[in-house]
Amino acid sequence: MNLAGRMRLRPGAALPTISSSRPMLAARVARGRPADDLPGTLGALFTLCAHAHRLTARRAVMAARGEVAVSTPSDRLTLRAGTAREHVLRIAHDWHRLLPGAPAAEPALRLRSCPLWRDDLDVHDQLADLPAWLAHHWLAEPVSSWLAAHRLDPQGWTARWSAAADTPLARLLCSQRKAMLSIATPARPLRLLDAPLATMPRLARRMAEEPGFCARPDWLGVPAETGPWTRVADVACAPIHNAWMRLVARLVDLLQLSLPQGHDRLAEGALPLGPGEAVAWTEMARGLLVHWVQLEDGPQRARVADCRVLAPTEWNFHPNGVLAQALAGLQGEARADQAACAAVAFDPCVDFDIQLLPEPVHA
Repeated sequence: MNLAGRMRLRPGAALPTISSSRPMLAARVARGRPADDLPGTLGALFTLCAHAHRLTARRAVMAARGEVAVSTPSDRLTLRAGTAREHVLRIAHDWHRLLPGAPAAEPALRLRSCPLWRDDLDVHDQLADLPAWLAHHWLAEPVSSWLAAHRLDPQGWTARWSAAADTPLARLLCSQRKAMLSIATPARPLRLLDAPLATMPRLARRMAEEPGFCARPDWLGVPAETGPWTRVADVACAPIHNAWMRLVARLVDLLQLSLPQGHDRLAEGALPLGPGEAVAWTEMARGLLVHWVQLEDGPQRARVADCRVLAPTEWNFHPNGVLAQALAGLQGEARADQAACAAVAFDPCVDFDIQLLPEPVHA
């Protein structure tokens, strides 16, 4: 079995334009295991963003036991560093490889010198050194000034900067701007964390009771989207309307996380729901991650009776979701390249293929 699965995208076809072979394995793998082992079990199962799965599972187990499920400062630092590391990895490793027309990766996009991969530094020092590394290798200016210019003109700054700056990242983004701006998308942000005491128990009930919900989730009857552009910290920001804006949002999120103010950028929480039952959530690189867990008494200690994982990929790559609707609208010879651009902007955690169907012939 391919434990990761694959996505298939069909640009220009009628909905559904996305299919997935990604298996829902959390319950099968976790049932019967000691509750204390759940963070490690899910971290090993979901190797991308494993740090977020471990921390979320730990808080879910704590809340299910009736304990105060609050992350420690060390946990918060780990989440921030892990999320920044995931962003850097996708930008440096995946964008130039998956985006059509992207230039070949240049040495400055490689990760050997990035402080987030330096074993001789602790997590605090890795994050402390990150802004200077980004400024030198990627931005050609301080992170704080780049973000200040972006705040003044969120629609146009990155385009102007990428056209003028002489860095590998600027050249990469400049190569994608025109194509990505042409890929219009609906805006349907997932806003569960605006009122989590009301929304998260309802979501947990659906995760626990509706077969297939975690593979094809919806909220208020429609699929939604989640990502760095739906952060609780950015609730006042304007909606995202195209693939370019989503790609830029990933870079902006990384830059914000790199600064000291990034300590409180990622929302998280947990709620007990009943005896031995809880839901926990974490904002991670790709969006909102949610774990539901039900514990039971074991011969010696509590064990997992059941659990569910709802990851950002299942929202963003829903067969009828925001990306799927954008894919349905793609036509012409460039639709395969446009589909690849759109998929990278939504950042799947599995590989994808593109299947071109014959375009309809109009009389």
